[in-house]
Amino acid sequence: MRWCAGAVQSFTPIWLKVMSVDLRKLFDAWGQTAESGYVDQQWLLSKWEVWEGIVWPPEKIKVMVQSITEGLKLKTSDTLADLGCGGGWILKQLQPRVKSIVGLDFSQSMLNRALEFSPQQMLVCGEIGRLPFKDQGLDCALSYFVFLNFLDDDFVEHALLDVLRVLKKGGRALIGQLPDKSRSQDYDRAKADYIAYCQKNFKLGRSHREICQAPQKLFDIGQLKRFLDGQKIAYDFKKSFNPFFRPGVEPLVDWRFDLVISKS
Repeated sequence: MRWCAGAVQSFTPIWLKVMSVDLRKLFDAWGQTAESGYVDQQWLLSKWEVWEGIVWPPEKIKVMVQSITEGLKLKTSDTLADLGCGGGWILKQLQPRVKSIVGLDFSQSMLNRALEFSPQQMLVCGEIGRLPFKDQGLDCALSYFVFLNFLDDDFVEHALLDVLRVLKKGGRALIGQLPDKSRSQDYDRAKADYIAYCQKNFKLGRSHREICQAPQKLFDIGQLKRFLDGQKIAYDFKKSFNPFFRPGVEPLVDWRFDLVISKS
């Protein structure tokens, strides 16, 4: 596998059967919007509960990075791929913690922002489900705030098998920020509390995610377990980083969860 630092390699997408063209156009549009002033902010992380004027404090970033690092058990000798890297914000946070890291996204616009944000990052334009990486080539893979966009169960399963394919034996992947279908009301309450907190403490502009809504999948944990067990995949479910984290609020939540899979 060749990764070219500071450049974007292109691969032909095949999303049309599993995702709408509009979704890809939406992410491209977000990337173009970011060009006008979001490149150095967390807006390119999740594009969800983020408004103009809100920048994540260092303690919030630290909690998120620690959650990912511990979930993947990252080592400085690891090779890591950030699948669905968006604007490269998480990619840059994790870069000092591993030997090498590559970011992949299906949105060329997002990758352009990532390249502007950190010119030395290694980036590939490709897609989960047909990863342009060789078999057993990676120690670790991360896909964060990504699988919640995959509405089709068959594609989710296909994508998980593709991620497993590119892992070395003993490798690990963290599929993070999966909404628990049975806890959606808890999520709604947490979001409402967060909005109230933001309205009190920040001067808010637009919420781009609310203006340009993308679909969000709710995961049936029982169904996911049956698939993983049927494929004899080693896995663990962990509490996820709280995207609404702030002083006095728990850093990890169970209304979203992280799936950690291991390659035996």
